[in-house]
Amino acid sequence: MLVASVDTATLTLSCALLDLSPRGLRLLCDRTDRAPARPPPGGPAGGHGVRLPGALAELLAAEGRKVPDVEGYAVGLGPGSFTGLRIGLATWKGLAYANRRPIAGASSLAAMALGALPAAPAGALLVPLLDARKGEVYAGFYRADAGGFTAVAPEAALSPGALGGRLVELEPRREARLGFGEGLLAYREALEGAVTPLEDGPGTPSAEMVARLVAGRLVEPYDASALFALEPHYVRASEAEIKFPHGVPAKKNGA
Repeated sequence: MLVASVDTATLTLSCALLDLSPRGLRLLCDRTDRAPARPPPGGPAGGHGVRLPGALAELLAAEGRKVPDVEGYAVGLGPGSFTGLRIGLATWKGLAYANRRPIAGASSLAAMALGALPAAPAGALLVPLLDARKGEVYAGFYRADAGGFTAVAPEAALSPGALGGRLVELEPRREARLGFGEGLLAYREALEGAVTPLEDGPGTPSAEMVARLVAGRLVEPYDASALFALEPHYVRASEAEIKFPHGVPAKKNGA
């Protein structure tokens, strides 16, 4: 079963093709592109909306396959960039709908936790962190064990100070709190006493890890209702929701 997976939660676009069989999931090929935060003056735009269709087409061409050959779609649901998540999810939902293929989504932070497992001791608290801007990080909280990991608290957008307090409640031992990801790099000084850096932890979510989290759901038949119900996991309200909690006011006559 050919699976196409993507994560667009950050400025890093991760796209992968995998083979799902009774023996498990095998990576065929992948691609990782980092878009600039701001396109260079006069240069081409570098957002996911420009890169994503071509990234998938190139991976399929490398394997001698075409879009109709994809039998399942996996997508990272965030938290992360509001625009990036909408682009990734809309693209994958459109392809799944047009070709009547199963689709499943997973937390982008959970995908990071899965990628960190080989470098983490059993019992450690895995704390994947992404830069949420506005002085906050998106944080996940997962306990590593011999069989994988378990979520121990809901994902959240927190200031470094608030994150430190949350972590002490979840794991009193600082050496057992392992932080990693772009959020840690962005706020390394502020988080110095809150987590122990996991040097080999992933910086951003991987499309391969997203696919591994949802592989069991992709063997189910195509379900249109499940496709339509799939939504990004934003964690916090958008700027528009903050400014207009009751909706955009109607314009007055003559305004």
